[in-house]
Amino acid sequence: MASKEPDPTNFGVVNTLLAAIERGDLDQVRRCFAPSALTWHNFDEIEQDVHAMAAMLGHLCAHSTSRSYEDRRITTVGSQAFLQYTLTAALHSGDHFRMPAMMRLEIGSDGLVARIEEYFDSRVLDSLAKAS
Repeated sequence: MASKEPDPTNFGVVNTLLAAIERGDLDQVRRCFAPSALTWHNFDEIEQDVHAMAAMLGHLCAHSTSRSYEDRRITTVGSQAFLQYTLTAALHSGDHFRMPAMMRLEIGSDGLVARIEEYFDSRVLDSLAKAS
């Protein structure tokens, strides 16, 4: 029996990634990414490796009691998933974080996230910076 090759059009890894972020499980987040994966944000136009991206998410997790991806809309084309959502979080300070955003995820031939491009208004990060 032949082993099954990963399918870059199977987007289960997207749901796994979002659920791991909601739980604050950064180890699972890292496992969703190919080792050479990159993340890019429109507000600074810098590509981050998996380690830097996980550190940024770790900051959000450290300052919040819960996180949720709300109003999710996902469209898939080939090995890409386009997501529109609102990331919300309850902060330890009692404030609430709300970030409407869009991202494009590219799934590699290994079935893992190879690249993310995320688009959002960076002013939403001010509420998170105040909580630090």
